[in-house]
Amino acid sequence: MLGNFIVPLRDHPQMNFAGYPNWPPIWVTGGGSGNYSGNYKKRLGEIGILIGSILHDVAPGRLFLRMEIDYERYTGCLAFSDAVFCRQLHEFLQGHTGKSIKEIGGLDFSHTL
Repeated sequence: MLGNFIVPLRDHPQMNFAGYPNWPPIWVTGGGSGNYSGNYKKRLGEIGILIGSILHDVAPGRLFLRMEIDYERYTGCLAFSDAVFCRQLHEFLQGHTGKSIKEIGGLDFSHTL
């Protein structure tokens, strides 16, 4: 918390890429979900439960989120121009697996300002 200000993750000024908000990511599933039918599915919104986050090895400004909803697993990608912020978010999310994406979006992330 910065003074008396709470900055929810979803509203953080760095939660964007090229000027476009990136929270929540677009969720996709497909062949890796265990129920491959030849088509990828896409879901939108603050839905599901966070099951993990993965930093991209080659592109340090990319963070992949894994979530589960209705017994299906989805992946979303958050892109950032600031690799340090991306790593801070990854570390923050490690302590919030098992929580809903909506709940995580509302958590205070002002300590990174």
